[in-house]
Amino acid sequence: MNTPDSLAPQHPEGADVFFGMIAAVAPYLAWGVGVFGIVAIVAGIAQLHQHSLRGEPAGPAVGTIGGGLFMTIAGPVFGTIIGRTVDTGPGAEESAATAAQPPTTAPADVAREMTESTPTDWTPLIWIGGGAAALALTAYLITRTRSHIIDRRTAQRTLDTDFAAAQAIYDDVAAAYAAYIADPYAIFTRPLLDDLSEPRTAAFIDAFADATALRPLTCPDSSDRVQAFASAAHAARSAWDSADTHARTIGMGVSSEDDTRIVRRIRSALNLALDDSATGQERDTALQTVERLAAGLITIPDRIYTRAKTAIETTTRKQLTH
Repeated sequence: MNTPDSLAPQHPEGADVFFGMIAAVAPYLAWGVGVFGIVAIVAGIAQLHQHSLRGEPAGPAVGTIGGGLFMTIAGPVFGTIIGRTVDTGPGAEESAATAAQPPTTAPADVAREMTESTPTDWTPLIWIGGGAAALALTAYLITRTRSHIIDRRTAQRTLDTDFAAAQAIYDDVAAAYAAYIADPYAIFTRPLLDDLSEPRTAAFIDAFADATALRPLTCPDSSDRVQAFASAAHAARSAWDSADTHARTIGMGVSSEDDTRIVRRIRSALNLALDDSATGQERDTALQTVERLAAGLITIPDRIYTRAKTAIETTTRKQLTH
């Protein structure tokens, strides 16, 4: 006579072994996926930090962080799905049939045996805690990286502003000095600016040379270089103001009426020497008069003689070709 056990569907032992292997391996796979996700998050944050330092797009780093978060969450979900699949496998039907048979032991004994043989599964809590910690760490590192990027951009804007201010000061000094050099009549109002024996003039020449040597073509990355250039530019402007004011105050340094008349004749002759409408012979004679009258009284810079002689030669060539 067939018993209920003989009528129940029989399953091959291989299926039970297979599902048992899945049940044994699933937690490790879930842990591995989660750990790999956390590693990916950390690596993505490191990439994001490096990209921010170099000013590069953060797209790949954000993708790595997103993938890491997905794997961190997918780990416990994967383990839960596999666990439920195992619970509903072929072995589960046999367990259900066995559970449907009348108990052969007292309920108290069964409860005690289940309590003793079934330990508490802390895996879900561990995964939840680990995921929360990973999310908190990610949020902290992203916030810190964003703060670093903002601080760096602010520092760069400050650096650009300081460099622009220093460059403007240097340009003003350079333009003022160039205007003096280009004006041949400035020797009648500020001749001391050509006198290197004058301490203020010598101090300006040195300060301006230092500022020129420290002036970068573009804004440097180092704040020390910007500050060094700014300090040199301020020093050059201060030295220029001092030398220019002193030169204007002293002027030609002549006091007698005879010297004053000679200075007026020198200026008149210089006007003729620089007059493009005069003939070459007239300009050459006027330049010789300037040299003769200035001897022993004032010093005419070589650049003025050079400029006048070049203009005279140009005028002479034009006259010869016509």
